[in-house]
Amino acid sequence: MADDGKLNRWRLFAELSTADADVVLKACEERILVGGEELFHENDSGDSLFIVQSGRVDIFKNIRGDVDRSLASFGPGDVIGEMSFIDGARRSATARTTESSEFLVLSRQSFAKVQKERPDIAAAFFRNMAAIVATRLRTTNELYREAVSFGIEATGAHTLNLKNMAEELRRVTLHLVGGQSVAGRVLQMDHHAAGYTVVLKMENERLTVVPYHAIQRIDLA
Repeated sequence: MADDGKLNRWRLFAELSTADADVVLKACEERILVGGEELFHENDSGDSLFIVQSGRVDIFKNIRGDVDRSLASFGPGDVIGEMSFIDGARRSATARTTESSEFLVLSRQSFAKVQKERPDIAAAFFRNMAAIVATRLRTTNELYREAVSFGIEATGAHTLNLKNMAEELRRVTLHLVGGQSVAGRVLQMDHHAAGYTVVLKMENERLTVVPYHAIQRIDLA
């Protein structure tokens, strides 16, 4: 039976009645981990999401070797692993408990039964999950914006407004990691799934696309 107090704090069950929430909760399994134990590892296969009942979990990605980057920390009421639950893809990060923690585990297979028998509840559940994913995506976008701003500052180009430069067709020289450089006029700065790219129009009228992370310094002509 769902605890009304908990449901009021769990966004995943927003606007679901206690009875409707119980339908989903009955499809879940309980799991208990001690502190320092991995819930899942980056690149693991997986199709389940985890609802934190108690404790705390850190999410991080391995950058290189023994260097990890912390992405987030989640506590009671938070949901983890929702992306693999949605698309069945491999885990994009590692989740590790920082203390003894209890979870409810919902697999795609178990939820398929809910979808078949109670599509109304499944639809409401997915709406709540979409809202959670959207919030996290906005946070990720903001972190990415800050990272790009930091990158511009770190390369000595913090006073440059690349959007204005594109509008003004300013001529620049991009000094790249590795010692190479390219010169031309900035046409636009695009954002793709892989990150930002700068589009330059060269003196020979050809266009070249340069990944932003490859730029070490930007000089105005």
